[in-house]
Amino acid sequence: MAPLCRTVLLTCAAAFALQAQAQSPHPLLTPPAAQRYPEELAREMQRIAAGTTTPERAKQLVAALAKNLAQQREGIRTLVVPERPIAGQLSAVAILPPSSKPGVPIGVCLQQGVVGDEGQMTHTNLGMLQIASDGSVAPHLWTGERVGAEVDGKLQAACAPYRAGYIEYIRSAAPG
Repeated sequence: MAPLCRTVLLTCAAAFALQAQAQSPHPLLTPPAAQRYPEELAREMQRIAAGTTTPERAKQLVAALAKNLAQQREGIRTLVVPERPIAGQLSAVAILPPSSKPGVPIGVCLQQGVVGDEGQMTHTNLGMLQIASDGSVAPHLWTGERVGAEVDGKLQAACAPYRAGYIEYIRSAAPG
């Protein structure tokens, strides 16, 4: 009977530990990461897309991240800030891992319509970043397509190929 009781107790303890982990806040919502990443994200976004709207876009992205990271979710989430960008407007696309993978960095892609030599606007991927769970923000090297393509008569967002690749990266990452 003693080995059975020990097994039951260990199973219960493991279940409680998993439940506590699932209910703990995302690392980016707790100090010091919560204080670190907003400043680093704003600085890196300004470096990539030096424009007058970049600081505001960084603030919007931080607010959207805080709101979404506070909710426990099973699947991979994509945030676009602003939600419905207009032609030529700087937008940020963040790819968030599920709550079960809080240690996997968040991928961020910056895109904007850029006027080319022929005067035509092209949706362009300006650069990518990763936000680590410790709050550090670093450039993310990626060699894929950087210009939005036309797919079935519709313009594909410039960050769409990066997003697809980052989703695969998250799926292949170990939990935890």
